[in-house]
Amino acid sequence: MSRIFKLSRRSSIFGLGVTLVLVFAAASIPWSHEQPRAATNLEISIEQFARYVDQWSEEEGYFDSDNFISNETSYLHVIDQLQKQVTPAGIYLGVGPDQNFSYIVHTRPILAVITDIRRQNMLEHLWYKALFAMASNRLEYLSLLVSREVPRAKPDSSLEQLLRAVDGSGTSESLFQKNLAAVKRLLVDRYHLKLSLSDLKKIDYVYRAFWEDGLDLRFSSIGRNNALNYPTLQEMVLETDRQGRHQSYLSSEELFQQLKKFEGENRLIPIVGDFTGPHAFTAVGAFLKANGLHVSSFYTSNVEFYLFGTPGWSRFVANVRSLPLADDAIFIRSYFGNGRRHPLNMSGHRSTSLIKPIMPFLADYDARRILDYWDIVKP
Repeated sequence: MSRIFKLSRRSSIFGLGVTLVLVFAAASIPWSHEQPRAATNLEISIEQFARYVDQWSEEEGYFDSDNFISNETSYLHVIDQLQKQVTPAGIYLGVGPDQNFSYIVHTRPILAVITDIRRQNMLEHLWYKALFAMASNRLEYLSLLVSREVPRAKPDSSLEQLLRAVDGSGTSESLFQKNLAAVKRLLVDRYHLKLSLSDLKKIDYVYRAFWEDGLDLRFSSIGRNNALNYPTLQEMVLETDRQGRHQSYLSSEELFQQLKKFEGENRLIPIVGDFTGPHAFTAVGAFLKANGLHVSSFYTSNVEFYLFGTPGWSRFVANVRSLPLADDAIFIRSYFGNGRRHPLNMSGHRSTSLIKPIMPFLADYDARRILDYWDIVKP
């Protein structure tokens, strides 16, 4: 994300506030503070899911724009490293909207928690959860995502072919209202989520943005006078890794079905929380410790850029330190230049995505070796 520091109910993926996502992917675990046990094949119940969304969340903060989709075109450049360095069945933490999905399918956690300062981000993830439940394959999912009629295309077609078919398919206000009503029924009647009238209106707002702009949707439509400089939804989905390979969660039916199953088992938990806040990290950390779980990967986007040099910086570090961390836990960071081009930056990309170990970061902080932001992102 580019320069965006204030916190808000609508914003981009990089804000002071963050949505933590804990993902339990490969196996299920008993969600009980009273009787921590090893992972099992049990699923997280609907009741537990709704309770964690509510109990782990903080009050939302302010941010100056929407964050419908990511603007980090480099987000897939770290996939090879993630596949090599992250041990499956750990805990994934993240922030922001859909870019987390691609990180989740390639790190294969058992649980994911997405924490964002914007309540709208949490609600957008609940909307996504409903879409995964409603769609049986990528073709249906993409059609629901932008509220288009399901086109006559083969579900196993290439991603480019699916996008082209969906983009050319028809739509209407009645179709949008039908899909919106189905989403709300799922969230309220099936998942028993505590959603206020204001929450439901925000879900309407998010879905309408995806419907009206379709595959041309960009990460922000308000608060920025340069929104057209950001990539579209279609461009983000078609981004590749450093070898030019499609690696998003929609790049294959196999990866999509993996995430659909993950969502169906209630393993992705979106909450409202600030990276510097007093409750969200503490609540998530307490749950993980009680169940013998350890964070393996933490996607921070470029939130640290906005925190560095502020009173919130030490609180963020304290929150990270409070989490049960695997010895080889890593940060996934996004760097936007900030006056200095990164050696790993690829031509044509404003952002540079990076993998950095967490334990050495904490050691450097304690030894006061972190003197400026570059010390966090340098090679």
